[in-house]
Amino acid sequence: MSITCKNCGNVFEGNFCNNCGQPADTHGIDTHFVMHDLSHGILHVHGGLFYSARELFTRPGHAIRDYIEGKRVRHYKPISMLVVLATFYGLFYYTFEIDIFSGKNDNLFDYKMVNEWIGHHFPIIILLQLPIFALSSYLVFRKQGYNYYEHVILNSFFSAQKVWFRMFVLLVLVVISKKDHFSEVSNWLFFPELLLMVWSYGQFFKNMPKVTVFWKTLLALLIGSTISISLAVLFIVVFLMN
Repeated sequence: MSITCKNCGNVFEGNFCNNCGQPADTHGIDTHFVMHDLSHGILHVHGGLFYSARELFTRPGHAIRDYIEGKRVRHYKPISMLVVLATFYGLFYYTFEIDIFSGKNDNLFDYKMVNEWIGHHFPIIILLQLPIFALSSYLVFRKQGYNYYEHVILNSFFSAQKVWFRMFVLLVLVVISKKDHFSEVSNWLFFPELLLMVWSYGQFFKNMPKVTVFWKTLLALLIGSTISISLAVLFIVVFLMN
C-alpha cells in the first residue's frame, strides 16, 4: 500500500519515508501524544545521564575508551552531557548563592561581580576550558595514538565527572546547612578530583605503566590549568574590571 509522506509529500511503501525518514504512522496531537513524548524524553535523558554517571564512577577510563571505540548506544553524548550538567551546576550556584571568593577582599578585583558572572556563565566557562585541557592531554599523551578530537571526548567525560562530583559536594553542604563553607571546601576538592583524573586516565591508557600515567596526568593538568587560569585572569582584567 502506497503512502504519501505528510512531511515531504513523497509517495512510498513501508514504515518510514525513504526520502526524509519520517514514520508512516503519525499520530494526531492529543493527550496521549504529549504524555508519550514527555515520558520518552525524560526516560531517555535520565537513562543516558545516569548510565554515564554510573560508568564514570565505577569504570571511568574503560567506559570512555569503550565509547571512543564505538560502544555508544546507552551513553548520553559527552559534550551534551557536560553542557546539561554545567547548566544544572550553574543553577545550583545561583540558587544557593554560592560565593567561591568568600572572605576575600582587596582592591584588585570586584570579587562579587566576578562571582556573579561565573554563576551566570558556568556552562560557557566549562566549554571554553574543554579544548584547552584536550590540547594539554593530547600533547602529553600524543604517543598513545588518540587524535585531538578523541581527547576532546576524553576530557568531556572527565569534566562531566568533576561536575557530578562538585554538585554532590555542594548538595551535601546545602543539606547540612554548611553552604557558606563551600569556598573553603572547594580549595580541597583539587585532591579528590586529581585522584579521579588519575584513576580515569590510568584505566583509559591501560597499556602504560601506572606511575608514568600518574606523572603525565599531573603534567597535563598543570599545562591545562596554567593556560586556563592565565586566560581567565586576563579576561577579568580586560573585560570585567573595566
